[in-house]
Amino acid sequence: MRNRFDQLAKQIGKAALEGSGLTVVHAEITPEPLHADLLHEPDPAKAAERKRLGLLGRLVSMPCLLEPYSDAPSAEEFRACLAKHIAWWQQRARQQRADGKKSEERPRRKPVDPFLWILCGGAPSSILTKLTLKATSEWPAGVYLFADDVLRVGFVVASELPRERTTLLVRLMAAGSALPQAIEDLHALPRDAYERSAVERPLLHFQSAVAQQPTRTPDEQEFLNTMLKTWEETFAEGETKGRIDNAAEYILDVLHARGIAVPATARKRILTQKDPKQLKIWIRKAAVAESVDDLFKSRS
Repeated sequence: MRNRFDQLAKQIGKAALEGSGLTVVHAEITPEPLHADLLHEPDPAKAAERKRLGLLGRLVSMPCLLEPYSDAPSAEEFRACLAKHIAWWQQRARQQRADGKKSEERPRRKPVDPFLWILCGGAPSSILTKLTLKATSEWPAGVYLFADDVLRVGFVVASELPRERTTLLVRLMAAGSALPQAIEDLHALPRDAYERSAVERPLLHFQSAVAQQPTRTPDEQEFLNTMLKTWEETFAEGETKGRIDNAAEYILDVLHARGIAVPATARKRILTQKDPKQLKIWIRKAAVAESVDDLFKSRS
C-alpha cells in the first residue's frame, strides 16, 4: 500500500465493479510475485451494469489492470505498473494457448488484449511530456493514451476530468485534489443512487480508520473535514426544511454502511430523537463509532 488513499481506491473499485465482472484486489501475477492493485475481467453479459459506472465502466469494458495513485506517479512507479501489465498480458497469452490446445475442435475466438489504466490524483507532467502521451476526442479531458495497441496504456488524471456524474467514481478512486469535490458531488446525489450504495461503505470505513490515526497527513485531514462538512450541510438543510427525521435516518444509514448492528431499542432511540443538537453529535459519532453503544456515550 503506497498510502492510505490508495487502499481507499482499491475498496471503492472493488465495491463499484463487483456487479460487472470478476474483480480481484491485490491480484498476484505469475511467474514472479507481482501484485496488481485491481485486476478486472468484464463479464460480457453485464454491459448494463458497466454503463451505470460512467467513465469507470468504459475503462473496464476490456480486461484491465487499474493502478490508482493519489499523487502523480514517478517514473519508477510507472515502470513497475508496466511490468505488471506486460507480465499479466504474457500470462493471459500462455493460458489462452493452453486452452486452445484442450479444445482444438471448437472455433477459437480472437483473445482481447488487456489494458493498463493508471489513475492519478495529479498530473504526472514529466511522464506525460517524455512519453508524449496524447489526449483524444474519444475520451474526456484528463485521459491520455500511450503506445496505441503496442502497449495499450492509459493515464487518467482526476484533477483534469470534467466535474460530472459520469466521472465521479474515477475521481473518488484517484483521490488527490479532486477528492473533496467528488465527495460533495456524491452527497448531492439521490439517496438511492448507485454510486452512493457502491462507495459509501468504503468511504465510511476509511473515514473511521483515518480518524483513529494518531497523526494524519494534510490530505487525510482535508478528507475528514470534507466528509464531516457534507454531513453537517445535509443535516442543516433537513433542519431548515423541517425534516429532522431525515437526520435520524441518515445516522442509521451510516451505521448500516459501516456494518454496525443496530438493535431495535437503539433504532427506536435514534428515530425518536428530536433534539437537533443531539442528532448533530450522533452524526459525528456515527462515522467513527465501533458499536452502537459508542454512539450514546455522553462524551461528544
